[in-house]
Amino acid sequence: MKTKKSYFAISMLCLIASIIILPSCKKLLNFSPEDAPYEGSFWKTQDDAISALAGVYSLSRKSMFRGANSHHMSHFSYGDLSTNEFNKVNSDFTLSFLIEGDGYYGTGINIGDFIGPYLEDLGEWDSYYKTINMANTVLDKVNQMPNNVFTSDRKNRILGETYFMRAFNYFYMVRIWGDVPLVLKNNPDPVSSQNLARTSEKVVLDSALADLAKAQKLLKFTTGADHAVAADKGAVFALKANILRWQYFLGKNTNSALLTQAVASIDSITNAGTYTLVPAANFDRLFKGRSSEAIFEVPLSLEQNEYQLGDGFYYTTSMQPYIKDKSDMRVVLNHNFLEGMYYYDNDARYSYNFDKAKVDNWILTKFTGRNGENVKFRNPENSTNPLVDCNIPIFRLGEQLLLRAECNDLLGNTAAALTDLNKVKNRAGLTDYDGSNTDLKTEIFEETYREIAFEGQLWYVMVRNNQLAGYTEGRFPQSRFDQEGWKWPISRNILQKNQLLVQNKYWNGRI
Repeated sequence: MKTKKSYFAISMLCLIASIIILPSCKKLLNFSPEDAPYEGSFWKTQDDAISALAGVYSLSRKSMFRGANSHHMSHFSYGDLSTNEFNKVNSDFTLSFLIEGDGYYGTGINIGDFIGPYLEDLGEWDSYYKTINMANTVLDKVNQMPNNVFTSDRKNRILGETYFMRAFNYFYMVRIWGDVPLVLKNNPDPVSSQNLARTSEKVVLDSALADLAKAQKLLKFTTGADHAVAADKGAVFALKANILRWQYFLGKNTNSALLTQAVASIDSITNAGTYTLVPAANFDRLFKGRSSEAIFEVPLSLEQNEYQLGDGFYYTTSMQPYIKDKSDMRVVLNHNFLEGMYYYDNDARYSYNFDKAKVDNWILTKFTGRNGENVKFRNPENSTNPLVDCNIPIFRLGEQLLLRAECNDLLGNTAAALTDLNKVKNRAGLTDYDGSNTDLKTEIFEETYREIAFEGQLWYVMVRNNQLAGYTEGRFPQSRFDQEGWKWPISRNILQKNQLLVQNKYWNGRI
């Protein structure tokens, strides 16, 4: 299909352009003029616009696999490595420094430190700004294109998806660093760009919500080939709910109107009739991707050449017999802690997510599949170069139901919170919550932990619920939380380039 080929080919050109152009740029944000090679010949047809949108998605996916020292798994480094899901590393020098530290420098995500020789690249935000500038370019150029070059509602879809992606990337950065520079215009000359100060995280998130308001008007709930891997109205509502919940947390849990709006956003998802929980018997389909539960996810397809660079998180947390000829799991699960979290043996997630044959070294099977059905080979003729062929879930119905339960509990709507909590528990084969083990707030949090563990999102759930001190075995004390020590430090490289920036307060003087 012509559109598909153009979509893929130019997205690859966008990635190449970012590699070629950016090294000469010395400014803070490293705006990449992704459209530069196409001025005068590009932005003429619908396929041009679709291909440029593919560049936005490609750059965003690439930003989630940053960091050679983190084995190109920055998304999981931020969202999982500090959550007490893991406790050590086997036979990998750089991963050991990344996660455990060395006992001398004191570095290592899992011991509560985000600085050091193997963590510096995780303090960089330039890849997100490449994506944002590409989005700014698409919005600028496509808005100028005449409507008659587009079929049906295609122009609206391109603009709506681009607004979503810009909002998503700003939300992504705010959760990591807090205040970040806000740039909403295409920058055709990055070398001459002026350095910018950081913008309040509230202002950045308000801007993201404004983008989502535009996207909501432009997009529809969709099914079919693009289900979940292209942003639609469901993805807009899911992101909106997460931003509103984060704003409530940033506002010291005082503005309940934000929670009410978040609940209404998730109501729009459940009322659409588009999404259904995947039965536990079909968990392999859920984590393969594009299931009936999926709302938005990052596509990783061997056939489309879209997979995690290097070993990747899925590969690194797997071993035999799921990955043949791989005798150890490099990142080792904290099975003692996890066994306490999944305290019912009949929990389908406990059975599906882990192979517990080796008591001292559980194997993570959530993404490989219990029978290795999601493991593919880049060289299938001789079964070599294996990878785990699964999408990365960002928003899905189970996560949204628990988020709505969380918001309703904070609002005092206990009955509504219980309804959503029990839907997720029942899907996992558990009986309704009866209050015998934990209070409702704790139960919703722990159920969320059990549901989305290892999906790159758990850290932010722990932060917004102020649960770091209680669930990280002392590595993140309340005193650090109160100093916003959950945020990552801005890299020294960025600070040296721009004197207008200031370090996050917990890290000021520590880096």
